[in-house]
Amino acid sequence: MNIPPDMHAHVVALTDAIIDAGQAGDDEAVQVHYAELASYCEATARSGRDHPFLWETLADFTGDDPTAIGFYLRALPLATAANAAGYAASICLALAERYSNLEELDAARDHALQADAYARATDDLPLRRDISQFLLDHAPTTGGG
Repeated sequence: MNIPPDMHAHVVALTDAIIDAGQAGDDEAVQVHYAELASYCEATARSGRDHPFLWETLADFTGDDPTAIGFYLRALPLATAANAAGYAASICLALAERYSNLEELDAARDHALQADAYARATDDLPLRRDISQFLLDHAPTTGGG
């Protein structure tokens, strides 16, 4: 799934600004640039150019796990509707990680398994490895006696 070049350039410029402000310790600028990114995502979606890249990126830069989960869940149907298995796998892995942070382990594992299923349709070996590692690290434990 191709990202329109103008969209990609604008999002990268905003995320670079967030990273630069964060590295400089300028929390106010981080918040300003994050708000610009969120506003751009909303405006672009309203204009009929919605894309999973927008919401996955916004979620990636969102510190609050429940809020990020909402953005990932907005990106996922866009990716699946476009048959973009790589996006869907990446989004599902990010969901698994965020749910794991919240100690919602069943949801984390379910999304990791979805990520694995999507990733099987790609040749993205690093992504497939990351998903496999997540599944290994979060394998269900059995109670021993």
